[in-house]
Amino acid sequence: MSHLMINLKALAVIASSTVILACGGGDGDNGGGSKASPTPTPAVTPAPNPQPARLSVTDLNIAADNNLESVYQVEVDVDISAISTEKAFISICDNTAANGDLAKLDFDMCLLKSSLVDGKGSFELRVANHCDELIAVIWIMEKGRAPLTYTLSHNNQKQTYWTIN
Repeated sequence: MSHLMINLKALAVIASSTVILACGGGDGDNGGGSKASPTPTPAVTPAPNPQPARLSVTDLNIAADNNLESVYQVEVDVDISAISTEKAFISICDNTAANGDLAKLDFDMCLLKSSLVDGKGSFELRVANHCDELIAVIWIMEKGRAPLTYTLSHNNQKQTYWTIN
């Protein structure tokens, strides 16, 4: 019986070796299977960023009459005495965002808030260039009186005169 066991062990070793050798392990190209060969990945080199052109003051194209001021002056003369001499208040605000809609005006950010004496007043304002249009709202303290509104469009002048009557 020991002879039979030795033969069985030998047969098992041979069968195992055959299975291992049959499954691969050889480099021979026998067409039985396909081998994937790794493709080398080329190194990616980022393109260099182009250097921006350097500008200097001499590259600026500025009209001779432009003094590069960021504000303009507005002299306001108000005379509504023909309408009313009751107590009145005036607010002058940037009208760009509100476009005449009093509900959209931010009265906390107005350029001027003042009272009128007998319907009259004179004011000097420095206005930022980005304010293309101003709105004046005059509140007359009479029951049922709607506010009076006046607008002024900036005409790109260094100084503007605005008469409200």
